Amino acid sequence: MADAPPRASIRRRLLLFLIPSLCILVVGASAATYFVALHVARSAYDRALLDPALDMAANVTVDANGPRLAMLQQVQEALLYDSEDTLIFQVRAPDGAVIAGDEGLGMPPSLNRGERAFFDGRYSNQPVRVAAIRPDNGFYVQVAETLHKRNRLIWEVLVAGLAPTLAIALATVGLAWTGVARGLGPLESVRAQLLRRSAQDLQPLDEHSAPSEIAPAIEALNRLLGRLREANEMQQRFLANAAHELRTPLAGLQMHLELLLRRDLPADVRDEVSGMHKATVRAGHLANQLLALAKAEATAPDGARSASLDLYAVADRAAHEWVQRAMARDIDLGFLLEHAHVAGDPMLLAELIDNLIDNALRYTPRGGTVTVRCGAAPDRPFLSVEDTGPGIPPSAQGRVFERFYRIQGTPGDGTGLGLAIVKEVAQRHGATLHIESPADGQAGTRVVVRFPAPVAGA
Repeated sequence: MADAPPRASIRRRLLLFLIPSLCILVVGASAATYFVALHVARSAYDRALLDPALDMAANVTVDANGPRLAMLQQVQEALLYDSEDTLIFQVRAPDGAVIAGDEGLGMPPSLNRGERAFFDGRYSNQPVRVAAIRPDNGFYVQVAETLHKRNRLIWEVLVAGLAPTLAIALATVGLAWTGVARGLGPLESVRAQLLRRSAQDLQPLDEHSAPSEIAPAIEALNRLLGRLREANEMQQRFLANAAHELRTPLAGLQMHLELLLRRDLPADVRDEVSGMHKATVRAGHLANQLLALAKAEATAPDGARSASLDLYAVADRAAHEWVQRAMARDIDLGFLLEHAHVAGDPMLLAELIDNLIDNALRYTPRGGTVTVRCGAAPDRPFLSVEDTGPGIPPSAQGRVFERFYRIQGTPGDGTGLGLAIVKEVAQRHGATLHIESPADGQAGTRVVVRFPAPVAGA
């Protein structure tokens, strides 16, 4: 089977749009900040670099010995002093001959008299910035400077400009993540509400508190839940009505067959009538169980916890009703009861214990025993029914609570609905069901129902 395609995520879509957009903005801001920093550094330091060039140009003279720079060495050193960068100067005659300074500097660009220029160059394999001027006397004067101060200023401007930008970008991503999570909160709330519900809880969701973006989806879901609720109610009414309508004719048929069996009948006719009587009894039992199942399913989960009940009283009532039936089947039905209070519906709890006892009696052979227990365990109240029947294999324990499921090859005349009714009633009361083996290691089955602990002060 091919793997299902990955699900689309609204959060992923939003973040995949937002994060690359922020990255592009940060890169753009970095480029803009870099060019601004470069312009600032060049403007500031080019003006400072021009000052010694102007001073030297003013001191170029021509005398009997030819052109020369009429400036003391100490003055030159003072003009070219810098704690971070190295400054070099050069003076050239109009014909290009070097008359003062470092010959390592290249020829400046062609300049008209009175013109000045700034350009990038190299000196001793290092990048330098050069300020060149050509005064009215036609000489060329240029001063070069390494780029340490400029580069430091550019980085300082970049850091000063980009640090807030990056902080804002990271904060924006965090706010976007939080905002998306908060924006999707209503959807998560709807999901949690649906997951907490049982399969029978088809009440509409609250659409008034939902944001306008998801209100149409909740409205559509409520309509679907409404249609499902109507269909479920119709099914429950049909099941209850059908079971109820079957009970009266089946009871009448059973009575007539019992009267017929009291007469003197040929052996073969008696066998046929006896078989019809057993089938009628079985059908009547099935109708009663269907009616009980419909009643259990129609009860809302919270509505089942309407009163405080004592399991002792519920089990004691069952003792009076089932002892005679157990004796007729030659089964020892015993009761070990202690007081234990639970919150629930008395009619549904009576159905629960009746079906547990009925199920145990049907699958316990003659001469066996069935024991009913109830009490208040250290943590939760419990009710259990234990029999000495054939037992339930582990492979079938997960399915015996399904409707109409019966283990193949087992004796008894059950319908496969008893434990399904027990499961429905237990779910309505928030109880858990467990199938265990008898403590003494003998064959048999123990069905334990553990109820929620009673609320203090309830």
